[in-house]
Amino acid sequence: MLKQVCAPGKIIISGEHSVVYGAPALALAVDRQMRVSFEPDRLPRLSWQTHEKTHVLGFDKFHSLRTRLDSYFERYLRGELSIGQILKKPAELVFYAVDMARLLSGLEHLHGGRVNIDSDIPIGAGMGSSAALIASLLKLFGEFDDIEALVQQVRHCERLQHGQGSAIDAATVCHGGLVKVHGGAVSRLPLAEQGLGEGWFWLFTGTPAASTGACVDRVRRNFAGSAIWKDFAAVTDHVEQALLQGASLLDPVRENHRLLTRIGVVPAPLVRLAEQVEQRGGAAKVCGAGSVSGDQGGLMLLWLPEGSPDRLNLAPDWRWGKLKEDRQGVRWLP
Repeated sequence: MLKQVCAPGKIIISGEHSVVYGAPALALAVDRQMRVSFEPDRLPRLSWQTHEKTHVLGFDKFHSLRTRLDSYFERYLRGELSIGQILKKPAELVFYAVDMARLLSGLEHLHGGRVNIDSDIPIGAGMGSSAALIASLLKLFGEFDDIEALVQQVRHCERLQHGQGSAIDAATVCHGGLVKVHGGAVSRLPLAEQGLGEGWFWLFTGTPAASTGACVDRVRRNFAGSAIWKDFAAVTDHVEQALLQGASLLDPVRENHRLLTRIGVVPAPLVRLAEQVEQRGGAAKVCGAGSVSGDQGGLMLLWLPEGSPDRLNLAPDWRWGKLKEDRQGVRWLP
């Protein structure tokens, strides 16, 4: 019998850099979906298929894979390996998550079968595709009554890829809706009935030349002791109140863009795009780390009072889509 789970993508609405300095951050689950299904068979192995190829691992190899990856992570923490040396290939993260689901749920055996993964969450765009995949696998193969336990396990698995699993990614794809991270606390907030409303879009401007870590380091060198983080916190509070009350986000998104530009993480082509959007009565900002070098800044959030981004002067390799919230988080599909 086919079992199927889906999890939403996410977008950071406000607070991406300031969260490092104790200010709050807000993220919203969006209706781009990671869909994972499992079809059991009698073979002693698990296989999973992407559009490109099939990956197979026999049950006798799962334990050694998990212990090797845990060992590699310990070596990474000691500075003996870089984060990119932990996983030999992305497929290992899938098998690791499945075995963690079995282990944590107290299940003795996995059932052989085929996993199919289908996603319309852009990869590498800061929209939580990795967290959504892991949440789906844990839900599909494990037994988690407590959603907070599921969030923690998504972070535990994601650490192999990112050094430490993002609290905001894991919480948003698991809970759905609007999620706030402040200090170490994660809370789900009651989004207004109309949600985001009309006219919202995501725009992917390409993978940034600078890594997230490089951006955070540069900002820390220049702004660690700055009062600007109080301004960021005030903007995030303004965004939060607007989302809870169904009020306009125009002013706080514009102000957020100005603050991100001041700390140097908005590449020049994205500044010019935001100017175009504002001339049309809208607002635009970088979502995520941005970049301190190059012309690509990752993901942007856009609001246009009318029309769509194809009316703007976009670079030919930029991609965009409509943005709508997903209130449910990871869940079973009928």
